[in-house]
Amino acid sequence: MTPGSTHVVRCPSCGQLGTYPSIASGNTFGAVYYTDGRRVAPMLPNTPSVVRCGGCSGVFWLASATEVGEYSPWGSDDESIDPTWTSAARLVEPDEQQYLAALEQLVGAQPQRSREARFFAWWRGNDRLRCQQPSGSNDTPQTISQRHANMRQLIALLDTAEPSDQLMRAEVLRQLGEFDQAVAILSKPFPPEYDTALSRLLGLCAQRNSMLQKL
Repeated sequence: MTPGSTHVVRCPSCGQLGTYPSIASGNTFGAVYYTDGRRVAPMLPNTPSVVRCGGCSGVFWLASATEVGEYSPWGSDDESIDPTWTSAARLVEPDEQQYLAALEQLVGAQPQRSREARFFAWWRGNDRLRCQQPSGSNDTPQTISQRHANMRQLIALLDTAEPSDQLMRAEVLRQLGEFDQAVAILSKPFPPEYDTALSRLLGLCAQRNSMLQKL
């Protein structure tokens, strides 16, 4: 993996500067794929589409921030770099609870991206399992209720005529413990390239297993 420029942006809420790195080149060696559709590639990390400000803690779409500039990560032009850029906090993706609290705001800001926002919140909730934390270790009844509400709203946004969306609908239902409904979707005709994923999800449904799994 080769780092690209460090980008400097201004928070659309409070105006504080924040930074995020870019990747000049990378690869998918060592990538892990999960049943919820997320890929984790150590040598090709994704720049989050949604970030949290280090100043006001506001959550916003990165694309809505004003780009101030960028500088090289190699330090060759340090003397010409504005020190407020290098001292700015790095922007990070919200955790699950922060996503859930900000979902209505994110959807309201960019309604056309409501599906993305709900996917991101779902994935961040599943990250506790990707990191092998005990299931439910940090869950509260409110978090569980909000998580499930988001998952159900995500189902409603998935296209019933699109095979990849149908697969995700089944996976959301499986994680909600609604195995029979998931199997009903997975038992419909799918293109041959989905055979491996279908077999995996049908096997998990047969086991009544609602946990996130690697593919």
